[in-house]
Amino acid sequence: MSNQTVIEMIRQRDVLNVGVSLGFRGLSFRNAVKNCWEGFDIDLARAVAVAVFGDAGKIHYMPLQSGDRFRALRDGVIDLGSFNSSITFQREAESEVTFVHPMLFDGEVLMTPASNLLEPVEQASYTRKRRIAAMRGSTTEENLKRYFGNLNLSCEISLFDSPSQARQAYQHGECNIYCLDSYLLAGERAQLTDKEAHIILQDRISLETMSPAVASNDPQWLKAVTWIMRALIEAENLQVSSKNIHEMSQEATGYLKTFLYPSEQNCKNLGLRPEFIREIIHQVGNYGEIFQRNLGKYSELNQARRDNNLWSQGGMLYSPLFI
Repeated sequence: MSNQTVIEMIRQRDVLNVGVSLGFRGLSFRNAVKNCWEGFDIDLARAVAVAVFGDAGKIHYMPLQSGDRFRALRDGVIDLGSFNSSITFQREAESEVTFVHPMLFDGEVLMTPASNLLEPVEQASYTRKRRIAAMRGSTTEENLKRYFGNLNLSCEISLFDSPSQARQAYQHGECNIYCLDSYLLAGERAQLTDKEAHIILQDRISLETMSPAVASNDPQWLKAVTWIMRALIEAENLQVSSKNIHEMSQEATGYLKTFLYPSEQNCKNLGLRPEFIREIIHQVGNYGEIFQRNLGKYSELNQARRDNNLWSQGGMLYSPLFI
């Protein structure tokens, strides 16, 4: 067995192996026109590549089914999992993986054709039929059983290996409800040929906290990716963006200077480049920029940030101090 650290192996290979989803618009999907991967999860991975190499492009993306994700991390097939996975007790206890830092707060919701409602009330209890499309290997099946059980409503759950399969089954009427996290479901709805005929119901069947994940066997790599994610949040908190990073780097004093110019020894201890924070902000942007261009007001999904605002602005995002 190799005695190399994860970062040493990544640098020797000269590429970061990243596991991603099979394709969720806004989170991680392959843009066939531009021939590249795009999305919120993709930008988080790009930030890691910048911190390690100084180059956001040194990534090999590996699309994985939900059921294969954590095995790929455990077995070292991928270095980083950036596949919109929810943090759960069971996953960390059983899978030998660790989630780094909460990066997206969401919850599972339901979409159905308007014609499947008994009355014009956008709630699950008013649906006529309840054959529900969901992703295999996710938390959704258990959440659906609990939620509809609490409503004393019967439902039939059909599990699929990929979002394209689930969306096709829903579009063709094989299923009359589609369940996903709300940001993901907004992306799926956008791809329907008659999206205006489909309603996302008011029900929120779960609360989910998403985070990138790494294998649990290398504390240095875990700490490195954790602080890379936190840097994206703290940059927004300090109002440092890709648009002003050059100016703010030159004028920085006090805590801002401590943040933008971490000690070389601390960076070395984590296997990161001394300039990694400034380079991440320059090449990828801060958390707010990443969210808005992939999921928010500058994206086709045009979703509100909701809980994904900074704590200082009423949201749930925070970073410990860079001191």
